[in-house]
Formats: sequence, structure tokens, C-alpha cells
Amino acid sequence: MKLIKILDGKGAVLVSDALNRIILQKLVMAPQSISDLSRQLNIPTLKLWRRIQQLQRAKLVELVGVEKVGNLEKKFYRVTALKYDLPAQFFAPKLNDSNLKASFEKYSGIQNEMNMVLSKFESQIPSEGDPTNFAVYAYMQAFVEVFQRVSTQTSLDEMKQLLANYCVKISPA
Repeated sequence: MKLIKILDGKGAVLVSDALNRIILQKLVMAPQSISDLSRQLNIPTLKLWRRIQQLQRAKLVELVGVEKVGNLEKKFYRVTALKYDLPAQFFAPKLNDSNLKASFEKYSGIQNEMNMVLSKFESQIPSEGDPTNFAVYAYMQAFVEVFQRVSTQTSLDEMKQLLANYCVKISPA
């Protein structure tokens, strides 16, 4: 399991679906079978199986175990990441104002630094315990590390000035 998975277009569409998000939330805590999820969510097994197959093809969930129950196999699935994110190009607006553009570039740079710090935690995800707690811990640690940097403080000061310059342009005379 990864801490963050960057989604492609298909993954973004699947994650935008409310039922799929509920399924993913359930599979964060512990691997579960389709029959167990079906009972918990009060959803027909076939409908849930189809959803899991879509999520598995998009690499949002993975098969992590098989248990023999009589003549049948009970398959267990879990999420492939604790957080799903969209690629940067989804958030790269075409900005006409140079102040806004420069500020957005600084913002994106800080976000990239956060992701770099978070990547250090990938190999530390515990196999036991609550993965959600670990994800929150990792995000908070990354936030503190990045926002304590002098370079980040400088970028924030520069963003503040750039945004103030933009606001002057849009303020009524």
C-alpha cells in the first residue's frame, strides 16, 4: 500500500463516484471480502463485485488474500493507497495575470515539496495498526517540515505580495 497514488483520468472518474468513495473508505481500514462489504453496505453482491472489478482494473484496489471456504474462495481486497490525488495538469489553469501566475507557481512548488517529504514515509507505512492515523501523522509531519523551512516562508511572503498586487488591480476605484 502506498501513501499517495496519483490518479489518471479513469481513476479520477471512479473516485468521484459516491459509492466508490464509500467502498474505498471501508477498504482503507482493513482488507475485506465482497460478501462482507455487501452486508455492511446493504448492496447486492453482484453490484459490489462489478464495482470492485472496476476499481481493481484502475489499480485503486488490490487483491491481498484468498481464503478457502468449503469449495469456494473468499477473496479479500484493500486500497492501493491511503490517499488519491490528481495530477498537476488538472490544476494548471491558464492565468492571464502575471502576479496570479507567479503566485500559483510558488503555491505549486510548495505542494511539490510536501509530496517529496511525504514520499519519505512510503516505506514506513505500518502493516499493523490504523493506516489512517499513520497517513494523518505523515501529512502533519510533512506540513511542519515544509512550512518551517526558510525557503517556504520566503515563498509565502512573495505570494502575499503578488496576491496583494493582483487585488489592487481588481479593487474598485
